[in-house]
Amino acid sequence: MRTAFLGAYGYGNLGDELCLMEAMRAFPSAACFAFSQDPDWTMRCVPGLAGTFFEESGLLARRVPRIVIGGGFIGEKVFLQTQLPSIALAQRQGAAAHIHNIGVSRMGRAADWAPEGGIEAIRRLASFTVRDPRSAEMVLEWDLGIIPGLTRYPEKAIPADPSLADALLPRGVRLLGVSVTHSARMWRCLEHGADRVRALLDRFPDHALVPIVSTIHRMAREERDNEGFRRFHATFCPERRVIAPELADPDVWRAELTPQRLKGIIARLDVLISQRKHNAIHAIGAGVPVIGIHVARDDSLPRCIQALADCLPEGSACIALQDPD
Repeated sequence: MRTAFLGAYGYGNLGDELCLMEAMRAFPSAACFAFSQDPDWTMRCVPGLAGTFFEESGLLARRVPRIVIGGGFIGEKVFLQTQLPSIALAQRQGAAAHIHNIGVSRMGRAADWAPEGGIEAIRRLASFTVRDPRSAEMVLEWDLGIIPGLTRYPEKAIPADPSLADALLPRGVRLLGVSVTHSARMWRCLEHGADRVRALLDRFPDHALVPIVSTIHRMAREERDNEGFRRFHATFCPERRVIAPELADPDVWRAELTPQRLKGIIARLDVLISQRKHNAIHAIGAGVPVIGIHVARDDSLPRCIQALADCLPEGSACIALQDPD
């Protein structure tokens, strides 16, 4: 069977490409095609793709018997309003459509936001799964009588590729990974909670820092983790040694990082401090303690930690930082 995978791929977020890899495992296919804003990058990151498409016409022209919708941003109102008409058209052409392993934000009743034909497209889905219990609750609020299945982040099982870690990370050095975005809101919280951040770092006085960069977004500067790491280092611990600083170089990152190589880097850490959900998932899958930091009013990372509570490595925690505004 040929399958088209529809999601927010090719934007420069390795977490989304990680979800694509897992979806391809969950839906084995004779040929896999994926939406991508950056075909070369997605094809390099995700082994086994036969090709990509960008516009709706590219999806429909494939005439595939199966469509799988997954990855980041899918469970947002704007995505569903935009894409449900295309999904409905593909269904009318005979394709089975699946929504797989998504996080869902609060949207309320589907009748208030679904585009024309959108509710019928949702009801005709061949399968529908979400990644955490809170997302399942949000789907129940659509008032469509749909109870989605629960996956609990199966991408945690994607194996690591240790090749880049072996090339860049020394043995015999304690390593503390840091993954933060460059968003204004997160930085208000970090600076407002600076004493808590420094106290956290003081728990690991002998650890060198490793930049854990999962996103250098093609469009949104706030979603560039390399800049977030550099600011974190300069603000909170400029005296700390940084191992493998090239991981925060955009050219090196684009040429060398993949979801599996990133997991290989994370697997070599002694502990990870992460705002990024999928870096926390990599750490949990690799047995590395993860300390999640997040804006208190944003529950995305806590949802992940809670969903995987039964397999958290010892020493893991979640820290909420207050937004002063």
